[in-house]
Amino acid sequence: MLVIKLVAADMDGTLLDSRKRLSPRLFPVIHALRARGVRFAAASGRQYYNLLQNFAGFEDEMLFISENGAMVFDGRKPLYTCEIPAADLAAPVKLVRALLGAHVILCGAKSAYLEDGDPVFNENAGMYYARLQRVPDVLAAAEQDVICKVAVFQHHSAERTAYPALAPCAARFQVVLSGDSWVDLMEPGTNKGGAMRQIQQRLHITPDECMAFGDYLNDCELMQAVTHSYAMANAHPGLRRLCRYEAPSNDEDGVTQVLLREFGLPG
Repeated sequence: MLVIKLVAADMDGTLLDSRKRLSPRLFPVIHALRARGVRFAAASGRQYYNLLQNFAGFEDEMLFISENGAMVFDGRKPLYTCEIPAADLAAPVKLVRALLGAHVILCGAKSAYLEDGDPVFNENAGMYYARLQRVPDVLAAAEQDVICKVAVFQHHSAERTAYPALAPCAARFQVVLSGDSWVDLMEPGTNKGGAMRQIQQRLHITPDECMAFGDYLNDCELMQAVTHSYAMANAHPGLRRLCRYEAPSNDEDGVTQVLLREFGLPG
């Protein structure tokens, strides 16, 4: 018999459809799982405050793996933040500033910070960051906060251009392709899988008791931290190779479909 105590799901390309909408069917499922003692975690590269907005009313029922595992919360209670020393931020920021069409965000515990006024960049940044400040110099702003992630935006070309251009940073940072327009730089060992293992230890849950859903390469470590791993039908081929199962696509409400079936919940 399947015994699951923790379900984790990515946001973009997984829980969110192509129009960036959460299924209204998901919320009663989260509530029904909680009533059965099953925790639900949103596991995303998005900012914690953005996730709170998306799950308003469920803040105290859920876990939040935000910033690709760099900031983790149990409801409103912070579990941990992986800090990047301020002195180490200058090199990647300088590289991004010199890269044509690339833009940088420094992601902090209080807020996220950007410099550029490019409208496409600002529109996309606004999708993922609820607390976002435009400042003259992100490095100066970082001195007043705890920075946990460097996010790099390059519209629909991150895998082809920004990601390889940031390869020199791999000697210091973990460099992750987190979408077709985004690359994230974090402390080595920081990822969704590491966050999942931390939660498993705190809640005394084994990988066999965990289920996870994802669609992109920043979900790879998360899938390796659980036994019941699901790639969405729209997932990157690299992720699909790691997963045991496939869920219907994000535009078919695939996560909810699987949860209703596996937990025997009324649809």
